[in-house]
Amino acid sequence: MSTNNEPEATVSLDNVKGHFSVDTELHQGFQLGSLVIEPDLGVVIRNGQRYHLAPKAMEVLLFLSSTNGEIVSREKISQFAWGDNHASKANVTHVISEIRHVLDDHKECPTYIQTIPRKGYRMLLPTVAKSANTIWPFPGDHLEQIGDREKKWKLSFSLLKSSRLINASAAYLVVSWVLLQVFSIVLPIFDVPTWGGKVAALCLVVGFPIVISFQWFKEFKARRKFASDHNKQQRFVYRQFAIDSFFVLIILFFIYYISTHLIEKIETESNMPPLNMALSSKAPIANVSENAVAVLPFLTTDTVNNPQYFVSGLQEELINLLALKPVFKVSSIRAINALEPEASIEQIKNSLGVKYIVEGRSKTVNGSLTINTTMTDVETGFQVWSDESIGSTNELVLLFSDLSRKITNALHLLVAGDQSVNNINYMPTENFAAYDAYLQGKEKYRNSKNINALIEAEKLFIVALQLDPDFIQASSALCQTYLDKYLLNDDTNEYQKGLNVCQLIASNETVSFESQLALGTLYRVNGQYEKAETHLIKAKIINPESSEVYISLADLYAKIEQSDKAESLYQEAIRLELGNWKNYYDYGVFLYTSGRYEQAVSQFNKVTLINKNSAMAYNALGAVYYMALNFEQANIAWSKSLAIEPTSVVFMNLGSVLFFMKRFENAAEMYLQSAELSPLSPTVWGNLGDALKYSKNKAKNAKAAYEKGLDLAIKNAVINDKDPSLQAQISRYYSELTQCDQAKIHQELVLNNKIQDPYIYYDLAIVAINCFDDNSFKSFIDKAIYLGYPTKLLLADPQFYDYKDWLKEIV
Repeated sequence: MSTNNEPEATVSLDNVKGHFSVDTELHQGFQLGSLVIEPDLGVVIRNGQRYHLAPKAMEVLLFLSSTNGEIVSREKISQFAWGDNHASKANVTHVISEIRHVLDDHKECPTYIQTIPRKGYRMLLPTVAKSANTIWPFPGDHLEQIGDREKKWKLSFSLLKSSRLINASAAYLVVSWVLLQVFSIVLPIFDVPTWGGKVAALCLVVGFPIVISFQWFKEFKARRKFASDHNKQQRFVYRQFAIDSFFVLIILFFIYYISTHLIEKIETESNMPPLNMALSSKAPIANVSENAVAVLPFLTTDTVNNPQYFVSGLQEELINLLALKPVFKVSSIRAINALEPEASIEQIKNSLGVKYIVEGRSKTVNGSLTINTTMTDVETGFQVWSDESIGSTNELVLLFSDLSRKITNALHLLVAGDQSVNNINYMPTENFAAYDAYLQGKEKYRNSKNINALIEAEKLFIVALQLDPDFIQASSALCQTYLDKYLLNDDTNEYQKGLNVCQLIASNETVSFESQLALGTLYRVNGQYEKAETHLIKAKIINPESSEVYISLADLYAKIEQSDKAESLYQEAIRLELGNWKNYYDYGVFLYTSGRYEQAVSQFNKVTLINKNSAMAYNALGAVYYMALNFEQANIAWSKSLAIEPTSVVFMNLGSVLFFMKRFENAAEMYLQSAELSPLSPTVWGNLGDALKYSKNKAKNAKAAYEKGLDLAIKNAVINDKDPSLQAQISRYYSELTQCDQAKIHQELVLNNKIQDPYIYYDLAIVAINCFDDNSFKSFIDKAIYLGYPTKLLLADPQFYDYKDWLKEIV
């Protein structure tokens, strides 16, 4: 069959080529309107730009250009191009489409190739012999036509399009953008100041007009020479010159504006003083104080026979003892525990700013405990004092008394140079068993990261008090343990226990720093703010160098809306202990609740620089990203927090993200996991109610969750009925249960205070929605936004969908 078809195809092809012969001159190049076609090169020149055309497509274009406007069928095109008039029509359609794309032609409104339905194609423009012009934007035969007044704007536009200035500008801008990206990565590596990047940008901006001017002069010179050599009218050269000049002037105007702005920025930033270390992205370095000392944990080489709890408790007891001497500045155990494991002397110096380090080792031989203690000067690295204390394991109180006296005397000699130091007889209790239980409890308490550890510490403190009811340190530790349990799980019974113990402390005349701190925390929790302030100030007087008391006072002032005082105290705590990551964390939480999210991120980042394993810091970072609607970064931060330590707060935050993404069932699952870890938290149950309310067929479950949250919130309000956030929460849950009269009563209690917390007004806005009070809703939303609540978060909140148009207007 193929043999019979071959001659037939050949004859047909010869007939086609005989009837539609392609002029050989066209192979040397020709023009279609303003286009220049170079068949041998496979190139189409359009608007001064070269476009490649495939060989088969160029062959078809030559064929159509040779037909002098006659209609050519698809079969003839197939016969000419493929030698087979039965070739697929899709081949012809594809090639015609490819030609149109290169010619910038359109099927619906063609300039070059017209489609004749059911007949074929026709070339609309005649071919013209190629002009010698290689840089002119249009055929030489049509210059006079283009010069007509009514087409001057087309001439100007063609001149502008053909100008190489636009291409040069685009290329320079792309290269500049790439260089700026490189600078933004490379310059910080070499600690180049921020204004250094602006100088680099200024150089690129200034270089722009230089490059454009050079290209402008070069092109003008070439066009002028071309016009002279080919007898072209000079007016087109000068018209091109005018268009290019206008383009360059516009560029110069923008360059002048941008350069002026950059120069002002560079001058401002170069004259700025160095950033304070508290705002640095690097871990802060503390200045060494000549009378500062850090007591590191005491180590043991024998964990079987050695009373490990006593050895580990030595550190805290020595810190508390030395803190009573105003001549010394003592790093708190909180700051010391924030150090990296196996930290070097240099790292300890930079983090704590201490002059001396006290550390020791212990071993037990035949019932005798030997403690070897050394003191090191961090600036020289020399050991300046050492001691060996030996005592029976049955007389640990006497051993501690002896050791503490020696350390205190040694520090007096080194710091004050006073050789007539009174002996210190520090005996917290005469009962060894009580002291033994107390130290074991402190060991458990220091490592308390969950309720179980606090319960074990509680039992040991109770044993100590049963053996010696006047043991004030044990009472203080027990009080603080109960308060920590309450703050961790919202169990009001734990608060009541703490209240009973703390009242015993308050009646004792020999209240210590630790006891004053515990009482201050108690009264802050139950809303007796004046008493809390009194006790915390007393604690500050006893130990003015403790960052812990500054943080407690700052928390108190933040609670009573004295933000300036609170912020000052947070900053003072950081100044006292630059290496303590918890101080940066507490300050970051304060900034976060104040709606200052960028500053909060700075503090949380410092936490991760100092302590890379802080679950709290990553959780807080996630919360900030969440408020900025950056859910992806929030999920990353919370995933890191969960990897370090799963907590109720992180599960609750993840649930909130899913809630905003309208994945209500998934959000409810997260809230349930949070409730398993904190079953007495009213916030968790309220959030669960929100997720169930928007889930399908979960209205009854949502009501039960709100009732649970309301019941827990009311119990907490018994402890502190002055807490506005708690009252707003109660009002919110009443409104969700359609009890608007009760909701408004608690709403009024909130509004009687001068509230500066945007989250409280957020809750009140939802109360107004549930109780159909549009006027109050708009007022509360305005206040929340004014105090820093993110407007984008409101727009994304499913609870405000009915007010989305109004929110967009005020935004």
